[in-house]
Amino acid sequence: MAIVKMNKFTLLTFESKKDALLEKLQGFSEVEFIDLQNEDYLEENKELRELSKDTVDEEFSNCEEELSKAKFALDFLKGYVPQKSGLKAMKEGKKSLSQKELQDKVLNSNWHEVYDKVKEKELQLIELDNEITKLETECALLKPWEGLDASFSDINSLKTPHFIGSVAKNYEEALVSELSNCYLEIICRNNQDIFFFALSNEDNKEKVEEVLRGFGFSQFKMDTGEIPMNTIHTDMDRIEKIKSEKFFIKEELAALEEGLNKLELVYEYYHNIYTRKLAKNNFLKTNNTVVIQGWIPVEKNEELSNIGKKVLGEDYYLTYEEVKEEEIPNVPIKLKNNSLNKSFENITEMYSLPRYDDIDPTPLLAPFFLLFFGMMVADIGYGLLVLIGSLIALKAFKLEEKQRQFAKFFFWLSFPTIAFGAIYGAFFGDLIPLPALINTKTDVTTILVMSVVFGVIQIFFGLGIKAYVLVRSGKPLDAFFDVGSWVITLVSIGVFAFGKMNGNGLVGNIGMWCMIFGMVLIVLTQGRQMKSKGGKIGQGLYELYGITGYIGDLVSYTRLMALGLAGGSIAGALNLIIGMFPGVALVIFGPIVFILGHVFNLGLSLLGAYVHTCRLEYVEYFSKFYDGGGRPFKPFKTLDKFIDIKKES
Repeated sequence: MAIVKMNKFTLLTFESKKDALLEKLQGFSEVEFIDLQNEDYLEENKELRELSKDTVDEEFSNCEEELSKAKFALDFLKGYVPQKSGLKAMKEGKKSLSQKELQDKVLNSNWHEVYDKVKEKELQLIELDNEITKLETECALLKPWEGLDASFSDINSLKTPHFIGSVAKNYEEALVSELSNCYLEIICRNNQDIFFFALSNEDNKEKVEEVLRGFGFSQFKMDTGEIPMNTIHTDMDRIEKIKSEKFFIKEELAALEEGLNKLELVYEYYHNIYTRKLAKNNFLKTNNTVVIQGWIPVEKNEELSNIGKKVLGEDYYLTYEEVKEEEIPNVPIKLKNNSLNKSFENITEMYSLPRYDDIDPTPLLAPFFLLFFGMMVADIGYGLLVLIGSLIALKAFKLEEKQRQFAKFFFWLSFPTIAFGAIYGAFFGDLIPLPALINTKTDVTTILVMSVVFGVIQIFFGLGIKAYVLVRSGKPLDAFFDVGSWVITLVSIGVFAFGKMNGNGLVGNIGMWCMIFGMVLIVLTQGRQMKSKGGKIGQGLYELYGITGYIGDLVSYTRLMALGLAGGSIAGALNLIIGMFPGVALVIFGPIVFILGHVFNLGLSLLGAYVHTCRLEYVEYFSKFYDGGGRPFKPFKTLDKFIDIKKES
């Protein structure tokens, strides 16, 4: 239950054996390479500057091209091949293959034929779409002229001056007046324009042109041999035929499920090769040798050594180094916890992973998360639903690791939910009257006090962790000044308040003097890093003002009461409404409203409890002892997107 101990390894071997080694290391999935080509790293390790930078080989472009083809065909086919439902996919899980089995399947497949067919169908669909666009555009242009009973080619062949086009609709009366000596036929009107055909004699041509220019005349240019109505009908018929052609092409694509499965393997295979070749950009080399450095969990050292012997024989040099103090900020973080705490690692990761010299807060947050979450949902029925749902997910489906941990997360949370439901006597609200240790209707003050007490416990626990970390780091005085002074002050305030409320002057006076001592200690020590005396005192007074933050923290824990009562009240109100249904309506609609209402309230309760518990952990708890700042361990590994690659050692 801690941060996994890391070693830095350095491996030297012959250039000719690098590819075989990388393939094994990728299957091993337990090393993270250090970028030896990074200028900052080379500046810190000047002895490495004499070496050349490794680069990708000439096969990289070919691999990249194959990967690009597979990705294109895969993405394109996914839009047409029916996908398995989420539940069915989770139930079946992913296939498991070794790297060798994957290679054999890909190299012996006809995936290029699938790609060629997909590419051909894509081009056909593009051509058909372009034709539809062209025809629809033509139809849109001809639509205003569908009342014209002559073809444009016939009109354009007229020897008499003629004009065909449009002007703004508000010029219609003026146009008719100005062209009174011409033949004018208005073909169509819309909201903005009028579309017309006009004939004039040769003597009036220039005058007509001048008039039309004044109206902003837009000439219509087209030379079809059919009247517009016939052309539109022909185009619409062709569009319907094209849509039919597209339908059959899409049906052909939808039938390529087997091809899609092949492409998934191809993509996985070439992506793994691509990753291996890209990894070379981390290495340094001479003419014949390559230098590789990286991070590895200490417990995996022996397995890495065995891989070296198996792949490289005697032609390698491998060393392991302990993490140096100056390397701590750069060491990748991998957490290792038991089954319960592992389910809560995601909560830590969402905030920030610890630094290598810090502590893993996951085991320290898990008990409080369970407690607070259970107190906010607090219903036996809801807890049982979460328990059953998570068990079904874990037992009936082949989940990926992250999905499995998510299901286990709610599996563990179901138990405190049931426990607090029993304490409050809640089963789907008040559906079934149960004896309650704490009545949510009459014991609100008790729940409020309990919430604040839990908050006090968590805050002091957080301060205790901070003291432990400081003592472990060889800073016992800092632990006394930064934690002890606050503990003395906060406890003394409680003692002082207790004495005053109970009329015990002695207890009150002891609390008061201890409180004064603690406050003076805070003022004198919290600014000790400042240079001037004034700065020290000023910083100390500023830190003392932080006591208001502790008050705010305690108030924040009242949400434990608020959310717990709110969820129960909504559930009770829902049951009350259902109980008011008359006889027949109760039988018909009662179960529907009950299921929908309680599912909604359950979802709302789970979401609210999750968000507010995270808030208490991050803001009120972590702020007392935890900064984070670590980066995740990113092993050199296979893709595992469509299949699971069997891990090799």
